[in-house]
Formats: sequence, structure tokens, C-alpha cells
Amino acid sequence: MRFKFLQLWRNIDWWLLGSAAALAIFGLLLIYSLTGSPERLFLKQLLFVGLGLGLVFFVQGFDKHFWRNASLVFYVVTVLVLAGLLFFGATTRGIRGWLYLGPIAIQPAEFAKIALVLFLATTLEKLNFDIANAKHLFLVLLVVGLPAGLAAAQPDFGSAFVMAVVSAVMILYTGLDKQKFIILILGGLLLAAFAWFGFLQDYQKNRILTFINPQADPLGAGYNVRQAMVAVGSGGLTGRGLGLGTQSQLNFLPEQETDFIFAALAEELGFLGGAAVLILYLIMMRRIYLLIKASEDLFTNFMLLGIMGIFLTQSVINIGMNMGIFPVTGITLPFVSYGGSSLLVSFFALGLAQTARQS
Repeated sequence: MRFKFLQLWRNIDWWLLGSAAALAIFGLLLIYSLTGSPERLFLKQLLFVGLGLGLVFFVQGFDKHFWRNASLVFYVVTVLVLAGLLFFGATTRGIRGWLYLGPIAIQPAEFAKIALVLFLATTLEKLNFDIANAKHLFLVLLVVGLPAGLAAAQPDFGSAFVMAVVSAVMILYTGLDKQKFIILILGGLLLAAFAWFGFLQDYQKNRILTFINPQADPLGAGYNVRQAMVAVGSGGLTGRGLGLGTQSQLNFLPEQETDFIFAALAEELGFLGGAAVLILYLIMMRRIYLLIKASEDLFTNFMLLGIMGIFLTQSVINIGMNMGIFPVTGITLPFVSYGGSSLLVSFFALGLAQTARQS
């Protein structure tokens, strides 16, 4: 046991773990500053940070071969839970995507992202995937479509979009010539058209239209984006100080501890605080990229690419929507936003990435 613990300790990428821990500390500081009942929300987030750090070591205790073998079970269980949510799930902010176990709320769509990455990595490796092979393409689209489609049906289009983007990145890693690229683009356009006319509800279409023209409805659909942009712009170089942001403290900024936490960070900690967070994400991406370069098996490469895709997609979209660059999607900022499910899944992914250092 002592030998195994020492082996795990030596395999930890401290730059990767340290950057995630530093982001979590930023999140704790902001949640304490922003919430009207800091004792309750801050202590809950602190508890989940502690559980998350423990989860990194727990996940790392099982090697990558275990996670490859367990990927099918993890995937099937997640898909069944997502299907059950459509009938038995609790509704929050218009999304039937929550399970309540006593006082604890769980969002299975967050866990579905990791389940999809693991099983898709296993599938792509076993198939030696070729996008021009109709059978391969059908199987992979089925693997991606089940959890993404069930998430979209809740309707949680933010999680579904992340799953689709991350899956596309993993598929692109298999190699792409001109013909395959055209097939992928046409498929993406058809999927976008199908989603617009068949799935998207009016308020979701309004978010996209507001992204194109935020001034069209400044007190309605465009309000969140305008307030976030005001908060980001008012922070200046060093910010107003923790607890001193006017937009955030006076509740002009909506969903300030979750979706718009970066805007609150920019207002209270300024450009320097925002830059520090971006640098921490860059360190994290760089470390995962180095793990990909060092890996010698396809499953690990696909898995790491999927994990990197989740962190990169969510951080870019969340920060982008806080700055008015992307539509509001309800995607959280990894390790920073308030939320137990999002935080635990982020640390779970971090533990999986650490398994790449094992032989």
C-alpha cells in the first residue's frame, strides 16, 4: 500500500493539479464575496473542492486500462440516467436535468461529458476509426448522439453543445482529408439547421439573435450580456476590490456565481485578476498537451484530447459570453463557477489526465 501511494505521488503532474487548485481558490474567493449568504454557499463549495481534490487521487488510483474497460458501463449507466431524467428529473431554470438526493443536487449531464469522452476514446481506438467508412461513422454518431440528444431534450443545449464539440475534436484527431472535411462541414450545417427548426425553443433562438445584435432588446434578451459587459469594463486594471463591485454586489449582474462569474471577477479583481485566471487555464492546457505528446497509445491520446476539449470549450465559451463574444449558453467556468456537479466532474477529468503518466 505504501509503495502504491508513493508511486501515485510521483506520477502527479503538480503544475496541472496546482493550476486547477489555484482556479478553485479564485472561485472560492469570488463566491464568498458575491453571495448574500456566504456561509452556506461558500462552505458547500469548499466542501466540494475538498471532495474534488480527493477524487483526483481516487481516480488516479485506477490505471488507464481500468478506465478503458469500465468506459462502456459508465456510458450505459449515464445514458440510462439521462433518459430517466426526462420523466423523473427535477426542473431548475427550465431544464429537467437534476437529481436530488436529500439536500444534494446532482446534474448527470455533467458526468455524461466524461462518460462520453471515455467511451468515445475506447470506440475510436477499437475501430481504428475512418470517417469515410459508413459503418464507423454510424457507430460513432450513435455513441455521441445518445447522451448529447438526451441532454438537448432536457433541454440543456449547453451540455449537448460541449459534447458535440469535444466529440468533433476527438474525431478530427483521427485524420482528415479534403473529402472528410467537406462531409464534416455539411453534416455540421445540416445538424445546425435541424436544431434551429426542430429543437431550439424561442428563448434559445432569442439568445443567438441577441448575440448578433445585443442592442435589439437591451432590457429583455440582451440584458444579461449588457450587464456582464458593463461589469467587465468597469473593473479597470486592478478592479474595485472583493465585495466592492457595483454590478455584482447590487445584483445587476444575473447568475453572478455561476454563468457570469468571470464578469464578476473582472469587476472586482480587474484586468490583472482576469489575466491571472487565463494564465492558469493556459498552464493547464499546456500540461495536458505535453501529456498527449508523451503518450504512446491511442486510447490515452483520445481521452486526453477529450478532457482538454472539455476544459478549453467551456472556458472559452463562458469567458466569451461574459464579454459578449458568444451567445449565453449556461456553460460554467471550470473549477471557478459555483456548482458541485461541475466541480466534481472537472476534478474527475483531472484525475483521468493524471493516469496518462502511469506506465
